[in-house]
Amino acid sequence: PITFESPTINYAFSNFDGGNATVVANPQANGINTSAKVGKMVKGAPEVWAGSFIDLVNPINFTVLRTFKVKVYSPRIGAKLLLKVENPTNGAQFYEKEATTTVANAWEELTFDYTAIPAGFYARVVLIFDLGTAGDGSPNFTYYFDDIRLN
Repeated sequence: PITFESPTINYAFSNFDGGNATVVANPQANGINTSAKVGKMVKGAPEVWAGSFIDLVNPINFTVLRTFKVKVYSPRIGAKLLLKVENPTNGAQFYEKEATTTVANAWEELTFDYTAIPAGFYARVVLIFDLGTAGDGSPNFTYYFDDIRLN
C-alpha cells in the first residue's frame, strides 16, 4: 500500500504536463481518513492529461488481489480519477481504470476493478484527475489522495 506515513520511504512523484503531486499534512483529518500525511494533486494547464506517477521498488503482484482502493478528497462531485499502472521500462504495457467521486469536500473511497489486467510487470502508479479537462491550478482542481492499496 501507499500510505505516505513511512519516515523511511521517499514518496518521489514525477509530475507531467501540468500535474503537481506532493506529500502534505492531511488538511482534512476526519471521516474515513485521519492519517497524518496524504498526497496532494494540483492539476494545472496546459494538458488535459496532466498528472503524476510514482515508481515502486517492487512490482505489483496481481496474482491474488485485483481490486484497488484509493481514498480521495475532491472539491466537487463528479471529479474523475484515472488510476493507471505501467511497466516503467515499456510504456506500451499498462492498464487503467477510472472512478468518479460522489461527494464533495469529504473523504471517500473509490474502487478500481483490475480483474481483467493482463499478466505483466507493473511497477509504476499513475494518477490523473479529470482526464479530458484542462486544470487551472485553482482549489477547484486540487485533490487529496491516500491509502492506495490492493484489496
